[in-house]
Amino acid sequence: MSSGIGRIGVDEGNSMNKIYLAGAVALFSSVAACSEQPSASREETTVPAERPEAASQDADYSASGEVTAVASETVTISHGPVPDLQWPAMTMTFQADGPDILAGVAAGDRVSFAFRQADGGYVLTSLTRN
Repeated sequence: MSSGIGRIGVDEGNSMNKIYLAGAVALFSSVAACSEQPSASREETTVPAERPEAASQDADYSASGEVTAVASETVTISHGPVPDLQWPAMTMTFQADGPDILAGVAAGDRVSFAFRQADGGYVLTSLTRN
């Protein structure tokens, strides 16, 4: 009779191991799935993914948006899509091509602007307050 009780205990142990294993697999799967989902913070970036076929060092691109910050030689703009580069709306920091471009510009200003790719970044070539 004791062998029957022992066998029941072993069977219950195997069942519990299977339950723990199934739970661990389910937890791992849900964590992996969550890590692959895009987050809202990925929409805002200071440097978009490189698209060598779209960006050219010689081309000027244009967009419009709202200035969110101005520093001595840079401006951060929350802009709409840039179809020529296949970019979605995002927030980016641009290096000014010259000191006069940012004169009189402040956070909150609505602007139209042009930029080009240069030295691994994007340089603002013109900016007009709307």
